[in-house]
Amino acid sequence: MSRDIETHTIKRNVHQLRIVLRHYKLECEGLETLCIKDQILSSECANKIVGWAVSYHLMQMQNPNPESTIVLSQECINHGFGILQSSQSEPQNMRRSQKDIIAENEFEASLLANVIPPSETGVTFDDIGALEAVKDTLKELIMLPLKMPELFRKGKLTKPCQGILLFGPPGTGKTKLAKAIATEAGATFINISNSSIMSKVPGESEKYVKAVFSLTSKASPCIIFIDEVDSMLGQKEKPREHETTRIMRNEFMVN
Repeated sequence: MSRDIETHTIKRNVHQLRIVLRHYKLECEGLETLCIKDQILSSECANKIVGWAVSYHLMQMQNPNPESTIVLSQECINHGFGILQSSQSEPQNMRRSQKDIIAENEFEASLLANVIPPSETGVTFDDIGALEAVKDTLKELIMLPLKMPELFRKGKLTKPCQGILLFGPPGTGKTKLAKAIATEAGATFINISNSSIMSKVPGESEKYVKAVFSLTSKASPCIIFIDEVDSMLGQKEKPREHETTRIMRNEFMVN
């Protein structure tokens, strides 16, 4: 009975992968003999496996021909499946609740309400309609370095970016995109706004900024989302700029 279930799972997974390969006009050597029996692959998982397999295939090629049909090997598919398994287990290990983070001072304690574990953000890329080009760019710039850091350690040109600016009118999905990144990458989400770190008391705003980044180190990996960033980190030497705002912005730049 268990052997029949394994056989059915293998055939179903091969069929799911074949659909994705045909959609992207790709081929795979020995696809019929591929043995993936540990789990039943959804359409989304199959897409991820093929994507990672293509990246691995291109990495192995010295002079890839962009006009030729990509023919993947079983090794490439197995490599993609291995990444899928590790990415599915990572969020379980990385999940942290607010109770797991110990605040060292009053500034960290006041910001704990803005710390959201990846299991509680409640938004994935599938929940966001359209914006396909934006989602693909974010996956490449943020999620790929998180899941495959070994690809980004050689030289400064391949170093992953430390910040991304999402711009557009209200309601275009900027906050949802940031939450989806955190969910998909298994990263803690910290939502920061002007009201959460600004203070009338001199010197406190800088301490709130330091608390943001100290919490980040405790909840790593982490995505810091700064809402309405232009109101906080605007142009330097702006006319009539308050001294507190200038010092707070400098503290952000230092961190």
